[in-house]
Amino acid sequence: MKMIRTLLLINALVSVSWAHGSEQHATCPSDTGRTDSALSTVLRPVFGPEYYVEQGVKYFLTMQSDVPLRVVPRYSRRVIRWEWPPWLLLTGYTRKNLYATDAVLKLTPTSYDAMDCRYFDQQPFCRCHVVFNYSGQQCPIYEEFTFNDQGEITFIEAWSDYESLLPMGPGADSTWSAADYWAQNGAKRLSTKLPGLGSKHGRIKPNAGFMKRAAELDNDIAELLTRLQRPAYFWLQRLWNTYNEVKNGCEPPKQISIPITRVRANSNSQIGKGMG
Repeated sequence: MKMIRTLLLINALVSVSWAHGSEQHATCPSDTGRTDSALSTVLRPVFGPEYYVEQGVKYFLTMQSDVPLRVVPRYSRRVIRWEWPPWLLLTGYTRKNLYATDAVLKLTPTSYDAMDCRYFDQQPFCRCHVVFNYSGQQCPIYEEFTFNDQGEITFIEAWSDYESLLPMGPGADSTWSAADYWAQNGAKRLSTKLPGLGSKHGRIKPNAGFMKRAAELDNDIAELLTRLQRPAYFWLQRLWNTYNEVKNGCEPPKQISIPITRVRANSNSQIGKGMG
C-alpha cells in the first residue's frame, strides 16, 4: 500500500505545473512597517483560536478518502511543505501543487485513528499529533502550520511522531511535559528561522540577498533554497536514494538515524508518546 501511495505522489508531482499565478490579498493592520525578511515569530494571531485549528484539521481532511474535494484549507499561493526524514524534505510548493497532490492521495484509502490539533498564540499557530490509517497501516505524524496575516497557511512542517525524530528535546530527565509534547520549549524547526514568512503576505523570496545570506549561515535554509530551484527533480532524486526508508517510514525508527543527504547548491540544474 505504501508503494501505491508513493507512485501516486510521483505521478502528481511530475505532472503538476509549479508556475506561480496572480493573487490579491487583504490588508491587515499589522502590515505596517513589516520587512520582506521578517521571521514568522513577529506575527500575532489575527483570527480566533478555532480558525487556526479548523485550517489544520481541513489540511488532513484533504487526504481523507471519504471527504469531498471541496473541503480544503486556505493555502498561500506559495505555500511550502517540508517533511523531515525519513520523508522527502520538500514535498509541496505552491497552492496549485498541494491541491493536486492532496486530491491524488484520496485514491489511497486514508482515514485517521487519532487527530489532536491545538492552537498556540506563537507561530506555528496550529500544531497537530495525528495517526494516519492507510488501509490498516498506522502512521503517526506530528505537523505544524504557519500562517500569514490573511489567515493562509504559508509553511507546513512535518515529522514522524517518534521521539528520536521529533524537533523537541527529550525533556527533563527524559520526561516530556505538555509544553515539550507541543514543541514549546526550544524546538528545532525550519519555519521560525526562514526569512520572509513574517513579511506582509508571508511569502519567501528565494533570490533575495537576505535569503542568500541566511542560507550561508544555515544548512537547512540552504537545502530548501536548492530544492526550490527544481522541486520535482530533487524530490525524485531523494525518493530514488532513500526508497527503502520511505517505504518503511511509518514504522518505529531503528537506532541508526537516516541522514538528510544534502544536495549541493550548484547541483546540475505512536506512537511514541501517546496522544493528547
